[in-house]
Amino acid sequence: MLTITSVLALFTLLAISSGAFFLAKRVKLPYTILLVLIGLLIVPIAQQPQLAPALGFLDDMVLTPQLLFFIFLPILIFESAFNMNIRKMVENSWSIGALSIVGLLISSVLIATALYFIFPLIGLEVPFVVTLLFGAIISSTDPVAVLALFKTYGAPKRLSLIFEGESLFNDGTAVALFMVVLAVASAGAFDASTLVEGVGMFLSMLIGGIILGLLMSALFYRAIRAARSNEFVVVTLLIISAHLVFVTSEALNEFGLFGLQLHISSIIATTVAALFLGNYARHTLSPRTDEYLSKSIEHLAFIANSLVFILAGILFASLDVNFGELWLPILVTMVVVAVARALSVYAVTLPLSALKLEVIPPTWRRLLAWGSLRGALAIIIVLLVPEDLTIPGWTLEYTPRDLLLALAIGCVLATLFVKGMTIAPLIRRYGLNKTPVIDQAHYADLGIYYLLTEQSRLAMHKTKGFVRDAEYADLRSELAKKYEDTQALREKIVKEHGRRVFEQSLHLTAIDVERHFLEELYVNDEVSEGVYRHVLGKLTLQREKIEAAQHDDINPSAYRDRKDIFDRMMAVVQTNFLRKKSDFMPLAKLQYYRAQMIIARKALKTLKEMQFAYSEPVFIPDVYDKITAKYDHYRIQSAEKMDEVLAKHSEELAGYVSELAEKSIAASGVRAIDFLRDRGIASEASGHDIQQLYR
Repeated sequence: MLTITSVLALFTLLAISSGAFFLAKRVKLPYTILLVLIGLLIVPIAQQPQLAPALGFLDDMVLTPQLLFFIFLPILIFESAFNMNIRKMVENSWSIGALSIVGLLISSVLIATALYFIFPLIGLEVPFVVTLLFGAIISSTDPVAVLALFKTYGAPKRLSLIFEGESLFNDGTAVALFMVVLAVASAGAFDASTLVEGVGMFLSMLIGGIILGLLMSALFYRAIRAARSNEFVVVTLLIISAHLVFVTSEALNEFGLFGLQLHISSIIATTVAALFLGNYARHTLSPRTDEYLSKSIEHLAFIANSLVFILAGILFASLDVNFGELWLPILVTMVVVAVARALSVYAVTLPLSALKLEVIPPTWRRLLAWGSLRGALAIIIVLLVPEDLTIPGWTLEYTPRDLLLALAIGCVLATLFVKGMTIAPLIRRYGLNKTPVIDQAHYADLGIYYLLTEQSRLAMHKTKGFVRDAEYADLRSELAKKYEDTQALREKIVKEHGRRVFEQSLHLTAIDVERHFLEELYVNDEVSEGVYRHVLGKLTLQREKIEAAQHDDINPSAYRDRKDIFDRMMAVVQTNFLRKKSDFMPLAKLQYYRAQMIIARKALKTLKEMQFAYSEPVFIPDVYDKITAKYDHYRIQSAEKMDEVLAKHSEELAGYVSELAEKSIAASGVRAIDFLRDRGIASEASGHDIQQLYR
C-alpha cells in the first residue's frame, strides 16, 4: 500500500541516487556499484537509535517482486533494445545468439551440476531442481556497469555491442528457463515427460514472445506514425508500448486465448517490440521529437536502474538470512559461477572462431568471461520464487527461497565489487582502449575545424577589446600548441596508414551530412517512407563499409545488402498487416533521384564551408579534392537521372512537381521558425502560431 512515508522514501532515494551519480565520477567507481554500497549502508545508519526517528521512513520503500517485474523491468529492457542497432546486431548474430542462448544454457547446467555435487561435501544437501533453479537465476548478465566502463575506457565498439546484445537477449532466455524450472519444482516431479514438457514450454515462450512482439510493434508503429508531430504523445505511446507488451504477455499466460493455454516470454516480446520500434518507427519522427524521445526514455531508464540498485542494497542489508552460517556455500557458489561463465564463453566462442562464422579475439573472450556482472535481473528473478515453495526431500532449516536469496546476493555483490572494480585495469592491460585509426583521423579533422574556429573567435574578441593583451597571448599560444599537436597527429597517421584513412574519414563526415538532410526531406514529406528507407539503407551500407575499411567508390546504383532481412520483414508487415500501398513507380524514382541529388549537393556545400571558412584548410587539400569530385559526379549523375524520369513521365508528374515546390517553400518556413526558436525570438507556441498564420 502506498503511504506518505513510502512516497517520501521514494523521492529521498531518488535524491540520494542523483548525488551518487556525481560522487561516482569523483571517486571513479561504477555508478551501480556505488548505489548498492549506499543501499547497504542506509539500513544500519537508519537503525541507529539517534537517527531512527528521522530516517526510519526509508524502510517503507520495499523492493517487491511486483514493483520490479511490472514497473522497472519493462522500461529497462525497452531502453536497451530501443537503442540497439539491429543491423549491427544481425552482423554479430552468431556470437550474440550463441552466448545468450547456448552459453546461458551451458552455464546454467554447469552451475546446477557442480553445486549439486559440491554442496554435500560441505554439509549441504540440496536437490538438483533447486540448484538448476539457481543456475537459471544467476546466469543472466547485467550490462549496465560493464558498458559504462567500456565507454569510459574506450573498449572496441563491436565488443560492447556483443556484450550488450548478449545481456539483452539472455534476459529473456534466463526468465523463460527460470519459469520452466520453477514450474517443474512446484509440480514436485522431475522425469522424462516433465523434461519434454519443459522444453516445449521453453520453446513456446521464445517463439510466442517473438510473434507477440512483432504484432504489437506493428500496432504501435501505426499509432506513432499518426502522432509523430507531437513529442508528448509519441513518448507516452512508447512508454505504454513497453509496459503494455509486457503486461499483455503475462495476461495471456494467465488467462489464455480462446480457451488455449499460452506460454509467452514477456521479456522477449518487449525486447522484440522495442527493437523494431527503435529501428523502424523512430525514423518517422522529426529530429526534435526524436531527441526529446531519446532523452525521455534514457531518463526513465536512469530512474528505474537507480532505484533497482539502491533498493537492492537496502534489501540485502535487511534480509533475515544468517550469512555467517552460509559463508562457505556462498563462497563456493561465487567460484562455481565464475568458472561456469568462463567455460560457457569459451565453449561457444572457440567454435565460432574455428568455423570462421565470427572471429572473437582471445582478449575479447577473456573480457567476456570475466566482465559478466550480475545485477538487476538476478535480483528480480530470485524475488519471484514463492516463499512457500516446497521441494520434495528438502531437509534444511531455512526455505529454498532463503537459500536462493543468500546465494544470489553473494554472487551479485561479488561480481559488482570484485569483477566491476577490475574490468578497467583489464581493458588497459589487454590494450583494448586504443582508439581505432579511422576514429583518430575523423577526430583530427574535426579537431582542426574546432581549433581554427576558436582561434578566429579569439582574434575577434581581441579586436573588440574583450580580451587583454596578456590573456590573448597566453590563449593564442595554447591554441597554437593544440593545433600543432593535432597537425602532427595527422601527419603521423598519414605516415603509418596512408592518406586513405582520411578519405574514409571525410566520407564519414559527408555521409553524416547526407543523413541529416535526408531526414529533413522525409520530415517535410518530400520523399515517401519507402524512398527514405532505400536511400538511408545505401548511406548505412556505405558507412559500414567505411568502418570496415572496405569502401571504394560511391556507386549510386549498387545497393544490395544481405543483412536487410529485417527491412524485408518490415516491408511484408507494412504491405500485408498495415495494408500499405506500393509507391507509384515514376513518382518513387523521381523522389529517389531528387533526394540523392539534394543530399549530395548539401554534403558538397557543407564540406566547402568547412574547408574554406578560415585561412588554413581544415581537410588535407588533395583528399578534399578527391572526395568532393566524387560527390560532384554523384550529384550530376542523380540530376541527370531525375531529368530522364521527368522527361519520360512529364504529364504524370506535372502536379507533383508543383506540389514539391510548395513543400520546399514550406520547409524554408520551418527553417525560419527554427532560427527564431534557437535565438529565443519565438517560443514553441508562438512559432506554431506563426506557421499556422502564414502557411
